[in-house]
Amino acid sequence: MSDLSLSRRSFTFGSLALVLGGSAVLSTRAAAQDATASASGDLSSLGLPTLDITVNADSFDGAPSGDIAAGRYLITATIAEGLEFGAAAFMSPPPGITAEDFLAQVGIGGGGTPASGESTPEGSPAASDEDMAPPLIAYKATFAGGADGPGGATSQSVIDLPPGEWILWGDDPTATQPPVIFNVTGDMPADLPEPMADITFTLIDFQITVDGNLTAGDHVVLLQNHGAEPHFVDLVKGPDSMTNDDITAILAAEMGMEQGGTPPALPFDPDKDLQEVTQTATQSIGTEQWTTMSLESGTYAALCFFPTAGSGVPHAMEGMHTVFKVQ
Repeated sequence: MSDLSLSRRSFTFGSLALVLGGSAVLSTRAAAQDATASASGDLSSLGLPTLDITVNADSFDGAPSGDIAAGRYLITATIAEGLEFGAAAFMSPPPGITAEDFLAQVGIGGGGTPASGESTPEGSPAASDEDMAPPLIAYKATFAGGADGPGGATSQSVIDLPPGEWILWGDDPTATQPPVIFNVTGDMPADLPEPMADITFTLIDFQITVDGNLTAGDHVVLLQNHGAEPHFVDLVKGPDSMTNDDITAILAAEMGMEQGGTPPALPFDPDKDLQEVTQTATQSIGTEQWTTMSLESGTYAALCFFPTAGSGVPHAMEGMHTVFKVQ
């Protein structure tokens, strides 16, 4: 299955990332997100401070090199040609631990070395979801969001960076770019300009709601996490007949096949009938981020595949998906 996938930002370690197709979606995602990256929603008119970052195969150009002031930032990520996918995402370590120690504990350092769990050799028993779950300390970090896309694309988002130690990273524990640690100082401004979003995605444990101007065209989208766990949105376009029950059936079938079951009849062929539209950067409870999306008329599914704390079960398997229509 090539589209409903744990994909690059599952924050899992090892074979769990292959449960729903792994990185096979990247080739289809690259074509689909070109349209999203060029959406005309204007995030630059607010006069926000900017961070312009180029994501290379093994580095970030334009990463903060010293202290920066606390505030709301416009993030512009340019993904180098030749990369299948790249991200400039931001996270802050849990209170009481340095960014360097946090990265060591979760095994993030660039070059794709996971902290726990290894790819299962051919012929060996598959590791369980729990074996592949990230360390619990990862759930205590603050994920602020960021911007991402396929090679050659430029995308933008607006995020908040409160005071503290922060990490610029590839939004994936196997990303090849070494994380960059920097400090955010001072107090958050009292008056923060806010992009005029016309669509809102609200993320909770474990549901997604989509509200607003669901019409074809270019949109500024607000993503807000009201759940206790980190979340992101994987947006796919499907047949007009697609329902939320169909997504449940497809996910259950894929998990069953991974565990050696007999493939059941499905409402449609996900490989042929689902098109990747976009994904958003991981964010934590209480965070908001704004991005742009270009939507055609049709039927969409929004899912989150971040793994559940303790069990490692992807959130989508816990029912965190919804289907909505764009007129």
